[in-house]
Amino acid sequence: MTELKETISGYTDKDLLEQYFRHKDEYTPQALDIMREEISRRNLGEKDFQEFLTRQPGEVEIDEGGSVLQLKSEDFEAFDHTFTHTDILLAHAVLRDNNVAFYIDNPKSSDTIPLETEAEKRYTIHVHKKYIEKAHEILDEHFVKEDGAYTLKYAGARDRLKAFNFYDIHLSELAAKEEVEVEIPSGEKKLIIQYAQKLLNEADEIEERQGRVLFYYDTLEPLIEKLEKQGYMLSRTELLAILELFQVYCEEPDFPESLDNTIKALLSFFLGVERL
Repeated sequence: MTELKETISGYTDKDLLEQYFRHKDEYTPQALDIMREEISRRNLGEKDFQEFLTRQPGEVEIDEGGSVLQLKSEDFEAFDHTFTHTDILLAHAVLRDNNVAFYIDNPKSSDTIPLETEAEKRYTIHVHKKYIEKAHEILDEHFVKEDGAYTLKYAGARDRLKAFNFYDIHLSELAAKEEVEVEIPSGEKKLIIQYAQKLLNEADEIEERQGRVLFYYDTLEPLIEKLEKQGYMLSRTELLAILELFQVYCEEPDFPESLDNTIKALLSFFLGVERL
């Protein structure tokens, strides 16, 4: 959590309030606690809150090396090709990591499928005119365009896992704690326990080396205890902890291929698709 505290302390007042008020459902309870502490430390009061809340939602300012870029809805261009629910997560990640100004439109319903599933919805991105060429170059590295849609070039389980963003999973407190029955083969269960124990010992090193915050570190010990039992139920939070384990270690040379099916099953569960 040390790195997260440092990151949040570097936010401007505007950014801090933006993240806390408009994106709070994207953060863990621990992260929200840190934000509240920072808001209190800065003595941000009622006036600051009201000025923030009454800003026009379509107008956002981005500081670029001392200059301010005013972002308005009319300055954004919709891209012709759409994304599936799964692929939009990767598109969001790569554009965000490359500092592209964009937003994602609400999914368009199909004219021919009246009761479509989440997997069949199509998402459109709108990119600020200043970043259009850059966005095309970035997306073309990861996707091919065909039949009006972006399709991921490399659709293996581990590629999907590396693109998975825990901020994009929105669970209520009740849903996060709800337990579901799971079936994990004994061999894969032993591997999950081994990786969980490994991460418990390497957490600080992993956060520093990979530049990441471990969302589900506090879930690892109870997860190990459950997996060591003969029969068990796992909460959605514990299933996300397993995904995080895999995401941390999946690029290591000795990461077993036998876990790929478990990765696919967990991603399908959280992304609402039947196949990956």
